[in-house]
Amino acid sequence: MPFKLVVTFSDESSGMFDARAMLAERGEGVEPLRDRAFFGTVELKNGVPTWPNHFDISPAWLREEMEKRGELNLPLPVRRRR
Repeated sequence: MPFKLVVTFSDESSGMFDARAMLAERGEGVEPLRDRAFFGTVELKNGVPTWPNHFDISPAWLREEMEKRGELNLPLPVRRRR
């Protein structure tokens, strides 16, 4: 299983975040996430992806990264009926 998160934001934009680049960075918070089983323990806490070691990802950063990489799908505009 790849290191990816299925993400849906409150505006209904969604996508698949590939965390490999994030996991390649240094830091003791990221180190445990390189274990696939531990990576899979992510939970949403107050709308923030968070792991048991208290490492979390800012939703604003997550959205920005997904937009830059083309991983974010925007919701279709609502069509008004006439």
